[in-house]
Amino acid sequence: MQVLNLKLNNFRNHISSKYDLEDETIFIGENGTGKTSVLEALYILFGVKSFKKQPFSSIINFNSDFFRIESDITEENYNSNIICLYKNKRSTIYNGDEIENIADFIYKYPIAFYTPENLGILSKDQIDRRNFLDRFIFYYDKNHIYDIKTYTRILSQKTAELEKDNIDYTYLDVLNEKIINLSNTIYFKRNKMVKELNSYLNNVYNRLEFKYEKVFIKYNSNILDESLLNKEKVIKKILYGVHRDKIEMELDNKVIEKFSSTGQKKTFSLLSLYSFIKIIEENRKISIITLLDDFEAALDNGRASFIKDLFSKGRQVLYTGVDNSKLNFKNTIKLN
Repeated sequence: MQVLNLKLNNFRNHISSKYDLEDETIFIGENGTGKTSVLEALYILFGVKSFKKQPFSSIINFNSDFFRIESDITEENYNSNIICLYKNKRSTIYNGDEIENIADFIYKYPIAFYTPENLGILSKDQIDRRNFLDRFIFYYDKNHIYDIKTYTRILSQKTAELEKDNIDYTYLDVLNEKIINLSNTIYFKRNKMVKELNSYLNNVYNRLEFKYEKVFIKYNSNILDESLLNKEKVIKKILYGVHRDKIEMELDNKVIEKFSSTGQKKTFSLLSLYSFIKIIEENRKISIITLLDDFEAALDNGRASFIKDLFSKGRQVLYTGVDNSKLNFKNTIKLN
C-alpha cells in the first residue's frame, strides 16, 4: 500500500492543507509548523488513534468543531479513498460510517512510527514497552489483541474479587486458571517475537559501522512462579501475570537507558522498529508505511544515512526534520 496524498482540515494548526506524497517524503520546517501533526494525522487515519496520549477533542483547531483527514491510497493495483471525520466529540467516522471491526481495519492497514515523545520499546514505562511489542505481535497474529483484551477483563474481575471482605476462593481459583492459561499463550507469543527481534537486530548491528556494538533484548516474566497466586490471597494484591512482564535492553552488556549516549539510544529505537517491520513484512508479504519524526536529530551523518537507506528500501517512509541539508530525499515539503 502507498499513500498518494494527504488532505487535512482543522487538524491542529492545519486549517486546510493538501500534500502530495511519494515513497520517500520529508516534511521540513521550524518547530511549531505542524510537521509532527502530519505524521499524527496519518497514524490516526490507519491506526484509529493518536500516538500522542491525548483525546481527539484536543486535536481540533480551536476555531472549529471538527477535524477531517483524507487520503487517496493505492494497493494491489487499484486506488481507493479513506476519510476520517471527528465532529462534536462524537465517534470517529470513516467513509461515512463507524468502523464495524477496528481490529480488522488496523490489521489491514499496518503502520509503524517513531517520535522522540514515544520511543517504542525503549520507552521509560514498561506498559508502553509491552504495548509496543503487543502491537507488532498483533500485526503478525490478529488473535493476539483478543487474548490481551480477555486477559485484561479477567484481571479486572480478579482485582474486584480480592478487594472484597469475603473472598470467594472457589471463584478466585477459576479466574486464576484462566489467567494462567492466557498468560502462557501471551508469554509464548511475546517470547517468540523477542527472539526473532534479537536475531534481526544483531544482523543489522553487525553491518557497517555498527559491527562493534552488541545488542540484546531481555524479556522476563513471572508466570512460572505459580506460588505467587497463594501469596495474592494473603496480601490481597495481584502479583502474578504477564501484565507484570519486563522488557530490558542491553548494549555491549550495559543497560542502554543508563549507560548509552542519546545517539546510541535513538539508533537502538530506530533499528528495533526496523527489525519489527521486517519481521511482519516478510511473514505477511506486505510493506508497512513508516513514519519517522525528527529523524536526523542526535544521529551523526554516517548513522543517519545508513538508517535512512534501511527504511527507505521497499516501503513508503515519511520523515520530518528541521532541514534536509545532510541527506537527500526524493520529495521535500517545507512547512511555514
